[in-house]
Amino acid sequence: MKKVKMLDLLGYQFLSQLQCSPKGGYAAFVVNRQSRVTNGYQSKIQLMDLSSQTLIPFPGGEPTEKSFVWDTEDTILCAKRAAGGMGTAYTRRNVVTGEAAPAFTVDYPVLSIWPLISGELYLVKVDVDTNLNPDWTPGQKKDEKDYIRITELPFWDNGIGYVSGHRSTLMLYHEPSQKLTAITAPMFNAAAVSITPDKKQIVYTGQLFDRIKWNKNGLFLYDIASGETKTIIPQDELRLGQLQCCADQLFFTATKADQLGNSDKDDFYLCDLSTLSYHKIADNDFTLRCNVSSDCRYGGGASTGIQDGKLVYLTTEVDVCGLNTLTTQGVCEKLPKLEGAVECLSVQGDRIYFIAMVERRLQEVYCYDAQNGYRQLTHINEAALEGRYIAQPEYAGFVNSDGVRIDGWVLKPIHFDPKKTYPGVLSMHGGPCVAWGQLFVHEMQMLCSEGYFVFYCNPRGSDGRGAQFADLRGKYGSIDFQDFMEFTDHVLEQYPQMDAKHLAAIGGSYGGYMANWMVGHTDRFAAIVSQRSFCNPISDFGVSCIGYSFDSEQFQATPWSDVEKLWDHAPLKYACNAVTPTLFIHSLEDYNCPLTEGFQMFSALKYHGVESEMCLFKGENHELSRSGKPRHRIKRLTEILRWLDGHLKPAAK
Repeated sequence: MKKVKMLDLLGYQFLSQLQCSPKGGYAAFVVNRQSRVTNGYQSKIQLMDLSSQTLIPFPGGEPTEKSFVWDTEDTILCAKRAAGGMGTAYTRRNVVTGEAAPAFTVDYPVLSIWPLISGELYLVKVDVDTNLNPDWTPGQKKDEKDYIRITELPFWDNGIGYVSGHRSTLMLYHEPSQKLTAITAPMFNAAAVSITPDKKQIVYTGQLFDRIKWNKNGLFLYDIASGETKTIIPQDELRLGQLQCCADQLFFTATKADQLGNSDKDDFYLCDLSTLSYHKIADNDFTLRCNVSSDCRYGGGASTGIQDGKLVYLTTEVDVCGLNTLTTQGVCEKLPKLEGAVECLSVQGDRIYFIAMVERRLQEVYCYDAQNGYRQLTHINEAALEGRYIAQPEYAGFVNSDGVRIDGWVLKPIHFDPKKTYPGVLSMHGGPCVAWGQLFVHEMQMLCSEGYFVFYCNPRGSDGRGAQFADLRGKYGSIDFQDFMEFTDHVLEQYPQMDAKHLAAIGGSYGGYMANWMVGHTDRFAAIVSQRSFCNPISDFGVSCIGYSFDSEQFQATPWSDVEKLWDHAPLKYACNAVTPTLFIHSLEDYNCPLTEGFQMFSALKYHGVESEMCLFKGENHELSRSGKPRHRIKRLTEILRWLDGHLKPAAK
C-alpha cells in the first residue's frame, strides 16, 4: 500500500453546482482541480446525458467558467468577471452544437442569476456598494478608492473583505434593452430566493438595516407583472432559512431562535401564496444541509428540490448527511441511509441526482430512485486513491461521566503492528456546531500514512444530535473540554499501542479555541497546533465579523454586561499555566477569527517562556485548509507535520 502524501491533495477533483436541465435531458456540474503551477483552481463544466446517465464530451471542449445556470434545455449561461472588473459577463453556450456567443453583461458583481424568460428577462442578485452614492441607481459602476468608509456591523466578512454599506440586491435584467430594475430597496439585504414554477412571482427573504445586521429577516413576495411587493412575514420575527416553491405553495424553514439561540434548528412551514397565510407543518431537530466536515470540497450547490409535490431536503444526523422528503401535510420520510454525506442535489422526475462523499471515497455523482436505490454514476476520483492506504475509522464512542454518549473514531497508522507503539493526534473540528464523521479527510489520512494514530470525536456542542446537544452557550471550555479529555482517556485504554506520552492536539476555528484552552489547562500533550483560532472573547467581540453576535450569545455576556465572565472563558487568561510547545497557523485575511487573536495567544506563550511558533499566510482567509491557494494548503500541511514530527516522533518505537 502506498502512502497518502501531502501532494496527493492536488490530484483530487472537487465537484459542485450539480444542475439538471429544465426538461431533464442533461445534467451539468463544475469540476475543480488545483494547479500547483498557477497556484489556483482550474474549473470546467462537465456534461451528463441523463437518458444513459453517462458523462459525455461537451461539444467544442468543456467551458472553463466557474459558474453556470441552465438557460434553456439546450443552452447554459456561463459567468465570468467582465473586462475591467466592473461587472459580470455571460456567455451563452449550446450543449448540442457547442456554439458559444457573448450574451450580456451585468454592471455589478452577480451573486446568483435565475432565467425567467430566456433571452429576455432574468432575476439577478448583485452586490451593490451603497457607499458610492446614497442615491445610487441601477447601472452605476464602482469607483476605485484608496479609502474605506465604515458605518455598520459587520464591517468586514471572511473571504469577501470590507462589507459595510454593501447589500445583496435583487434586480430584474431585461436582455434586449440591457435595463436593470431594482426589486429591493437600496439598504435592503436579500438572502434566500425561490421562483414560482410559472416564473411570475419571486419569493425572497432579507432585512432592511442601516446599523447592525442581525440573524432574523422577513419573507416577501414580488409580482413581476405588477411590480408589487407584499410582506408575508415582517423582519425581526423569525430566523428564516431555505425557500422552495411548489405550485402555488411555498415550503420554508424558520425558527424564532428563542429557546437555544443559534443552536435552535429550523422547523418546516408551508405558505399559501394566493392568500399569504402560513403555518408550521413539521418540527425538526437537525441541520438542514451538509454539516459533516471534510477538507475535500470546493464549491456548493442546491440542498432542496421538489419531487411529486414533495420537498426533497438534507439533514445532518450524527455522522452522515442524508436525503429526506416532506409532504405539504407535514409527513416526513427519510430515504434509505447512505453511509456518507450528500452535499448538493437536483431533482428530475422520479430521480434525485446528487454529489456526495460516500464512506472513505472522494466526491462523485450519484442517483437515487425508489425502484433502483442508490447508484454511483461517475468515477472521477477513483484513480486518485487507488492503491493507497486509507485508514478505516473504527468506532470509539463512549458514555462520559455525565452519562452522555459521545461518538468518536480512531484511525490506525499505516503498517500497523499491534506489538509496537505509535504517537497519536487528537483532531478537533470547527464550529462548534459541526460534526466529524467517517468521510475521507486528507489531513487525517496523510497523518496516518506518516505513522500517527488519529482520533477524533463529536463533543457536546457538536452537530448531528439535536439542538440541546449542540447548545454550548456559557459552557465553552467546560463540558466540551471534559469530553475531549475523557475521550482521550477512553482511546488510550482501548488502544494500548498509542503512546500516552507522545500525543498532540490539533484544531482550527472552534477547534483552535479548544487547542488554546488546552494549552492552559493540561500538560498531557507533547505538542499542540492551534489554527485560525480565537483566544479572547473580549477583544474578539469588536474585531471578528461575527464577534458582536457570536460572542455575546455563545458566552452569554458582552464586555459591558459581564467582562469577567468573558475573561473566564478566554484561553488567554490561562496562558500563564502553559507548558506545551504550540504552533499557531493563521491567515492574514481571516476576518472570522482575526489575526489579532492568534497574535495574543502567541505573545502570551512567548512571554511565559513556552516554545511556540507562528506561521502566517498572506492572501488567505478562514478557509485556508479547505479552499486556500494550492501551494499554501501544502505548506500548511508541511508545517503541521514538521511540528508534530519534531515533538512526537523521536519516541516512536
